[in-house]
Amino acid sequence: MEPKYVQIYKEIKHRILSGCYHDNNQQLPTETSLCDEFSCSRMTMKKALDYLVSEGYIYRKKGKGSFVLPKGNITSKISIHENNLLGLSKSYEGNISSKVIKFEFIFADELLAEKLDLKIGDPVYHIFRLRLVDKKPFVLERTYMNPIVIPGINQDVLNNSLYNYIENTLNLKIAGSFRITRADCSNESDQKYLELTEKEPVLEVEQIAYLDNGVPFEYSFARHRYDCFEFYSHSIRRNPF
Repeated sequence: MEPKYVQIYKEIKHRILSGCYHDNNQQLPTETSLCDEFSCSRMTMKKALDYLVSEGYIYRKKGKGSFVLPKGNITSKISIHENNLLGLSKSYEGNISSKVIKFEFIFADELLAEKLDLKIGDPVYHIFRLRLVDKKPFVLERTYMNPIVIPGINQDVLNNSLYNYIENTLNLKIAGSFRITRADCSNESDQKYLELTEKEPVLEVEQIAYLDNGVPFEYSFARHRYDCFEFYSHSIRRNPF
């Protein structure tokens, strides 16, 4: 079962996207009212709202509450936000499915050993899969994981959400990531699985993800259709005093 704050985050996000809070800059109910509605603590509600702030759905005015950001900042595309650690399945409202293209054990070379804090020759999961949203190809993922840190991955796990498996089945906490986002020409695999032409580009996200103990568990390359992806950051100037 998902943590309470994730359930609340998803419900408020759904309300925003579905037009329940339909006016730009509309104020959300007070935190106290939302706590009463969702039967949760202030800390749980704050965590849910913090996710919505970090993803650019709402903003806060000190002493006044939380407000919906203008609709122009909300997108139906796959969006990679600077603080988003939820994974694809929790970042989009559509029906997410996976097609596993390759799943195998390989041995770490110098690069994988460096990225995953392994020794050269240690076993590594190599996962190559296509992610679809509403049955349309969106992301082609090539992922390397340490099987000691993330054990038990199988075909059933890969057909669903890896991050759900890590947090809800293995009870591990994903804490952070380092990402590089770049544009690239589509290659043969992109053209085959993402249904692109030779002239159409992809947007690639290279990522190292970490657990809350600081251990890297994932090194991955996610290649997105250029017309189904965007990256944005939501910056807030804070008073240093």
